[in-house]
Amino acid sequence: MSSVERKLGSIENLFHIIQEFGGMIDVNIARIEGNVQPDILQKTLLLLQNRYPLLRVHIIELEDGAYFSSHKIKQIPLQVITKTDENQWVQIAESELHKKFSQNFHPLCRITLLKSSSRDGISEIIATFHHAISDGLSCLNFLENLLIYYNEILNKKEIAKNISLAFPAPIEHKLERSLVTFQNIKDINDEERKDTFSPQLIIESEAPLPERHTRIVTRIINSKNLLNLEQQCQTQRTTIHGALWAATLLATKTISNFGEPLHLACSSNLNLRQYSQTEIDSNNLGCFFSSVENIYTLTKDMDFWELARDCQQKFEMGKGQTINNLINTQRLAKFTKINLENILEQNSTGRTKAINISNRGKFNLAKNYGQLKIQEIYFSVGQHILGPCLWLGTVIFHEKLCLSLAHVTPLISSKTMNSFADSVVTILKKVSSPQQ
Repeated sequence: MSSVERKLGSIENLFHIIQEFGGMIDVNIARIEGNVQPDILQKTLLLLQNRYPLLRVHIIELEDGAYFSSHKIKQIPLQVITKTDENQWVQIAESELHKKFSQNFHPLCRITLLKSSSRDGISEIIATFHHAISDGLSCLNFLENLLIYYNEILNKKEIAKNISLAFPAPIEHKLERSLVTFQNIKDINDEERKDTFSPQLIIESEAPLPERHTRIVTRIINSKNLLNLEQQCQTQRTTIHGALWAATLLATKTISNFGEPLHLACSSNLNLRQYSQTEIDSNNLGCFFSSVENIYTLTKDMDFWELARDCQQKFEMGKGQTINNLINTQRLAKFTKINLENILEQNSTGRTKAINISNRGKFNLAKNYGQLKIQEIYFSVGQHILGPCLWLGTVIFHEKLCLSLAHVTPLISSKTMNSFADSVVTILKKVSSPQQ
C-alpha cells in the first residue's frame, strides 16, 4: 500500500504555501483546572494520532504538487514546561504562531503542556496545527476528544481499538451547489465598488517581514452579559454573529485616524460542512472552511442593531457567492509560491483587509472530564505574513464568550489593540443591557 495518501486540495495547498513562508499557523489554547499528568497526556496523543488520519501524515513535494504522505511518520511531539508565571501561556502561544512545521516526517500537529506547579492550579494545553489539516470546529473537537480519552486512560477504561476515521477528501471536491440558497448570485458588494473609494486599512507603522510579529490579547464576556446579549439579539431579530460584527466595526472606528465615512473591507469564516454532498464526520479533523468577504461603510451615529442586522444579512447573502466561487474558480488551484512572493513584494505590509472574524459559535463541552475542567479557550492564526489588520476569534461555552484578538506589531501597537479589545467588550455590554 502506498504511503502517499492524496494530493492537497486547493484550500489546503494555499495554507501549505503560506505556512512555508511562516504564516497562518493555527494555535489553540485550553486553560484547564486540575492536575494534567504528562505521561497520561502522551498516551492520549498516541490514541488521537491513531484516530485522526491527518495526524499521521506530513507534506511532501512531488513534480505535480504537494501531497499528504504517511511515510515514516513520527509521533505527535509533546513539550512539557513547568509554569512560572500566570500569563506565560500567551508568550508561548505567540511563539508557536511563528514556528514552521518541518517536512522531515514530523506530523502536522504539536502539543505544549504548560503545567501548573500546583495540583489544583490552572495548566494550559497548547495545540498547534498546520492550517491545511485544521479549522475551528476540528480544533474544538480535538481538544474535547483529548480530554475524553485522557480521562478514560487515567481511569483504565477499555477503549475501542478500531477508532480510526476515514481520510477526508478536499472540501472543494465535495461542495454541492444545490445546497446553497442563492438569494442574490451577483456580488453583494457591486454597489460599493461602483464608487471611487478604496477600502481603508488600519495601520500605524510599516515594517519588513522579519520585524512583524503576531500578538494575542484576550477578553471574556461573562454568563450574565452573554445571556442579556442573546436576549437582545432575539428581540432585535439578529444573531450573536451580527452583533459581534457590529461591535467590531464600531470599535474599529474608535482607533481609526480616518474621517467619516469609513470604508472597511472585511471577511468572516464560513463552515463548509453543511454544503457537502456527503456528510462530513463532525469529529474528523480537516480544513473545511472558507470566508465571506464584504465591504462596510461606517458613518456618524450609526445604530448598533441596524448595523448588526445589515452585517448578518450580508453574511447570509455572501454564502452563495463564496460557494459558487469555490466550485467554479481555478484561481486557488493554480496558486503557487511565486504568486505569494509577488503579493508580498507588492504589498509592503501584507495586509489584505481591515478585519477578519472567526466565530466558532456555541460549543457544548462537558462541565468536567474527571479531574479536569476547561476554564477558558482561546485561539489564533499567525497573521504576520499575510492577513487582516485586526483579527477576532470567538467561541461560546459554559455560558461565557471567550474572545481572542490578534494583531501584528509594529503595524498596530499593543496599546492600540488593547484599546480596541476594550471597546469591543464595552460596546457589547452596553447594547446587551435591558434598557437598550
